Amino acid sequence: LPYRVRWQDLKDLFRRAGTVLRADVSLGPDNRSRGYGTVLLATAEDAGRAIDMLNGYSWQTRVLEVRPDRLGTVGDFDAAATSYVPPGSAYPVVYDEFAYGAGDAGAGMRNLFVGNLPFHIQWQDLKDLFRAAGAVARADVALGPDGRSRGFGTVVYASEEGAERGRRMFDGYEFNGRPLKVHYDK
Repeated sequence: LPYRVRWQDLKDLFRRAGTVLRADVSLGPDNRSRGYGTVLLATAEDAGRAIDMLNGYSWQTRVLEVRPDRLGTVGDFDAAATSYVPPGSAYPVVYDEFAYGAGDAGAGMRNLFVGNLPFHIQWQDLKDLFRAAGAVARADVALGPDGRSRGFGTVVYASEEGAERGRRMFDGYEFNGRPLKVHYDK
């Protein structure tokens, strides 16, 4: 974000895409902008529209990077537990790496092909989504020569069990309005 931008400016910009419930600009200890912020939109459709409209948008000489917020650890759970809140759900899916045996990564890794991805999705988003099913060793989104997403990618799970859970959970799963096509990679 441009360093002069305040939460009100951010909210005004994102209103173009839909109903903004909250906008924040991260400030440092000196009360100066850190150059990034978060915007909470009323619906998943509004959020998808905001990403499509404003990712790559040039605003006051800065090019914006707009993506879904990354989810970290949930304070009420063990430090090894991460959570993911599926779109349209108010409840997180909690995955604990120790409970699912992520410690033996490498032995039985399996790749999943993921098709029909929304074009704004990056590898981090794909990894965050599929982490709900098990320990993800790697996620990639295929890019064309122009650097844009080709709408498909791969997810490498640390175990065959995680890959099977991921295939079952996400084949047909609607992600930003698009039903994913998930199968074992050849």
